[in-house]
Amino acid sequence: MSRYRSFSSALLTLALAITGCGFVKQEVPEEKKAEEAIPARVVDAISRDVVEYAELTGRTAAAESVEVRAQVSGYLESINFKPGSFVHKGDVLFQLDARVYQAVFDQRKSDVAAKEAELKQLELDLARQHTLDSRQATSKQQVEQAQTDYDTCLAQLEAARANLERAQIDLDYATIRSPIDGEVSREQLTVGNLISSGATLLTSVVAVDPIHVFFDVDERSLLRFREQIKELDSGGKLSVKFAIGDGEFNREAIVDFSEPRLNETTGTLEFRAIAENKPNDRGRRDLLPGLRLRVLFPTTPEYEAILVPEEAIVTDQNVKRVYVLGDGNAAVSTPVELGPLQDDNMRVVKAGLSLGDKVIVDNLLRIRSGSIVDPTLAPSQSTTRIVREDGTIINRDGTVEHDDIYEWSLRRDKKNKSPDET
Repeated sequence: MSRYRSFSSALLTLALAITGCGFVKQEVPEEKKAEEAIPARVVDAISRDVVEYAELTGRTAAAESVEVRAQVSGYLESINFKPGSFVHKGDVLFQLDARVYQAVFDQRKSDVAAKEAELKQLELDLARQHTLDSRQATSKQQVEQAQTDYDTCLAQLEAARANLERAQIDLDYATIRSPIDGEVSREQLTVGNLISSGATLLTSVVAVDPIHVFFDVDERSLLRFREQIKELDSGGKLSVKFAIGDGEFNREAIVDFSEPRLNETTGTLEFRAIAENKPNDRGRRDLLPGLRLRVLFPTTPEYEAILVPEEAIVTDQNVKRVYVLGDGNAAVSTPVELGPLQDDNMRVVKAGLSLGDKVIVDNLLRIRSGSIVDPTLAPSQSTTRIVREDGTIINRDGTVEHDDIYEWSLRRDKKNKSPDET
């Protein structure tokens, strides 16, 4: 019995020892440790004048385009241009065998010379007849015959001169020149082929500077911009921005024409703008006829707006929010009403922010409302540029990323939209 009691006492002592060790490990300090601050870049909400745009699809077209055809028949003797090169109006493109036309021209020239000599002789005869008639030494019939011969020869001389001019034109047409300034296409036939007058296409010349930009504006955007359309009708200039592919909207075109009525089938109005297309350092032009473009058509007058970088926007269900730096560097979740995205990836905020508010632009996945932030003040500009709705991002340094969270939020927004919003 005493042995059993000793064993129980030992077990009790061991249990108390283990329990005591456990209490030591779970001991909590009386003062709670301070929350670790989250490092984040912070920018000031800025203001500047902006214009709201509707992004449309456009296309380029040559201001002038000419198919080069021969106006006389003959064998092709030479090709005097390099395909794809720039040619000026009057530059020789093709040369036909002109020997036949030269011979005809020489013959017509001789005919004119002969008629001019004959007319001179008839002019002398007519003067002599008038002299004799004044002395009553000739008959009226002879005077009238001399006058008739002179008039007939004069008419024949005019016909000979017209034939000479026609021969000169045919001879000139044997040398085929560029009708406009522009880039020339490839030759359609090689040297030695017989060219038919007006039927054979030799090449084409396309004017590339300036170039036309065509785009269709939907009725809704058009109605929002009625005042600006009135200014255009009264002689004012309306400019649009456009981009090539996924590039930036860094080009401008001046609208010079719009159709007088809407297309009843598409409910759009076609506009035409003129854009410069100067060659780059390598002598090439970026804009080609038939190129598809992204066009920004202004839908509001210029107004002052608050802007923040696009990467500061957080999507919470259907609500857009930003985190503003509050008292004690605490993050304050602020709902905002967004306006259009600018071409430098700055987002217009129509409501929810004030000028100078400090907005957090990174580490947003870690930050919650009330989180303590270790702020680093950064320039008020975007560091990235989102160019597609699939979440593709092009950084300022040219690298490309794919933002899966951004893509997911866009898909969710579209899914949650009502039919009216869509």
